[in-house]
Amino acid sequence: MKKAKPIIATALKGLFISSEPWDNAHLGWYVDRERELKERKLDTSVVREWRRELKEKPESEKKTYFKYVDRIMGLLYPALSDEERTGKARELFFESTVKYIKQHPEVVNRNVKDYFRTLKRKYRIALITTNTQKAVNNILRISGLEGLFDIVEVSLPKEKDDKIAVFDRFISKYDKPMLYIGSGRADSYDYCNQYNIPAIFANLEGLENIPGVEVVHSLKQIKERIFNIN
Repeated sequence: MKKAKPIIATALKGLFISSEPWDNAHLGWYVDRERELKERKLDTSVVREWRRELKEKPESEKKTYFKYVDRIMGLLYPALSDEERTGKARELFFESTVKYIKQHPEVVNRNVKDYFRTLKRKYRIALITTNTQKAVNNILRISGLEGLFDIVEVSLPKEKDDKIAVFDRFISKYDKPMLYIGSGRADSYDYCNQYNIPAIFANLEGLENIPGVEVVHSLKQIKERIFNIN
């Protein structure tokens, strides 16, 4: 039996595509929902709370993103179940993400994309992402990334941006990758450290380094790290 090629697992945001589409969708989601609340003559104070926390404690706000989403969706869609509201909220978010990529094709890191295509002869390229399947399909199509990934593990619509759940499903199906190349999510590296998965932070956008995580800052350094993978 032919031995399966080893797996290099990756993230999407911040590596193949800049963070802009997701960051802008994050902000735009609240603008759109505030407009809906006003149109229905509903209380908009929760949006003001979100803006205050975003201004005063931006990192805290990112970690508690769904604290405000849940409250807003409860106001707008009281008849839906919690899972249905989560799914609806994420659907609206990803629609904004896809729209942004369409309008700004330059956010795709084409050199990174082209390089990883050359790796497919030797490795299986996997994508581990908290985007939903529907969103990923659209994003890959409009960004020219279709056919790049041999394996795609996504978030379920009901999950609240839970990268650990996605990692767990991936490992249960395919075992551990030989290397994980991620972006700015510390929980991904915590997971890799816990399960002894070699991991590097592809910090292509000049973010703060994550303590204890190996970091590279350019495609050249990614190439060097993969060249020395064995």
